[in-house]
Amino acid sequence: MYHEKLSKFFRDKGLKQKEVGAILGFSPAMIGRYLHGTANIGSEFILSLSKNFPDVDLNDLFAPDEQNLVNEAGAVYEKQTILKDLQEIEVRIHDIRLRLANKKFEE
Repeated sequence: MYHEKLSKFFRDKGLKQKEVGAILGFSPAMIGRYLHGTANIGSEFILSLSKNFPDVDLNDLFAPDEQNLVNEAGAVYEKQTILKDLQEIEVRIHDIRLRLANKKFEE
């Protein structure tokens, strides 16, 4: 699971939850939930992780551990493309929220 890989990544860097939270902009408690797998990480976390830890391999982090799954052999995804896609999704979600907030619903 990704949370185990993420925990190992930070352990290997010698970072504690509090330090990771300060770097990424999340509370230590929320970081703990991410690292223990009790909360699903969102795009804000992924963007901050990639920005603050450019050496993290997002493909490896989220790759399935099972060997018998169909996978694209040799597929390489550029980190910048993934981040750009995430940012575009965030902008679209923000626009939808604004439109919904401005729309008057009739009962």
